[in-house]
Amino acid sequence: MKKITCHVVFLAWTLSGAHVFAGDADTPPLRLSPVKIPTCAKAHMCKDLPYGGRQVGKGAIHANVAQTYDLYLPGNVGEIERSAPFFLFVHGGAWKRGSKNAHAKLLVEMAEQGFVVASMNYVLCNAEQGGAHTFAEMLADIDAMVSHLPSLAQAAGITIPRIAIGGSSAGGHLSLLYAYNGANPSALGLGLKHDVPVACVFTDCGPSDIASPEFMVAGLDWMKGDVKGWYGLLCVLAGGRYGKDDFRTTVDRLAKHSPITLLNEKCPPTICLYGATGEVKTDKTFKRKKEGKPKPYTVFWKLAGSKEPPPESVGMDGIVATQNYVTLTNGLTKAGVPFAARLEPYPHCRILSKKPETRPWLYENLRKYLKGNEAK
Repeated sequence: MKKITCHVVFLAWTLSGAHVFAGDADTPPLRLSPVKIPTCAKAHMCKDLPYGGRQVGKGAIHANVAQTYDLYLPGNVGEIERSAPFFLFVHGGAWKRGSKNAHAKLLVEMAEQGFVVASMNYVLCNAEQGGAHTFAEMLADIDAMVSHLPSLAQAAGITIPRIAIGGSSAGGHLSLLYAYNGANPSALGLGLKHDVPVACVFTDCGPSDIASPEFMVAGLDWMKGDVKGWYGLLCVLAGGRYGKDDFRTTVDRLAKHSPITLLNEKCPPTICLYGATGEVKTDKTFKRKKEGKPKPYTVFWKLAGSKEPPPESVGMDGIVATQNYVTLTNGLTKAGVPFAARLEPYPHCRILSKKPETRPWLYENLRKYLKGNEAK
């Protein structure tokens, strides 16, 4: 795999010569006028395309929560293979920050490799960037983007009979959750349409079990013991309120929104990439309040109702517990779902850049599962 030397320049796209798909009467026409990405062979892109009505000034107070996406193309419109593989990228950022601009170099390389890639923004759980939104609202945005894909396909002159979806960190969690809910749409009870089926899902260090004590410990340690900042965030994401709900109730809600809980034999093939860089001792202490008495991390196993004694340490990639890799791969094996998995000694979401050979591995598996070559 050649070294990525592309310089990603986000150029304004004009409407002259644009390819247009009219859509329905309530949807503005989708106009595509890709610009070539300098020094990147045939790769082109369109910036800030709308997939819904929540735009800045129209329901979105911040650009990073507007219903927009960037489109990376392996050529210009009209020159792309109609059956080009499609990948929907969901960015990370602890569910409270980040944007579709994340991992742009990777997405450009994917376009050079023949993929059509859409990198989407979605609503965030951050009052400064749109409000204290939940997992349900984030999944609704992903579903809206998926429902938009037939319009995109017609405007781009391609077919999108099914998709690969994936993301990094929080985006990996949301991608797993969306893909696995598609195998049982009533699991979350959100009424998601899943208009285009998911052929496979990719997670780059995405949590698979956000209700586990290991995940609680890893996140709390990453947040330097800030209980309100970490546990409070999880409460809101799961649809609760910090300080109003007991821990057991919050854990039950988090379990419902854990991909591992939704995993069954109907789930799509899964590509797992996780890091392992060290560990944190569970006898390490934190304070719930500044004046409070220090408590060891081991209390999370008791609060979660775990029947297993706390381990002496929790493996981490710097942010996420490596338990998420073990739990997910064991679950996939038990359910008989095809998967490809790697655990690498690199920090959180740095594997694809730090270990270049993981990129061809990712592309190969995406193509295989999109073509339906898996053997269940």
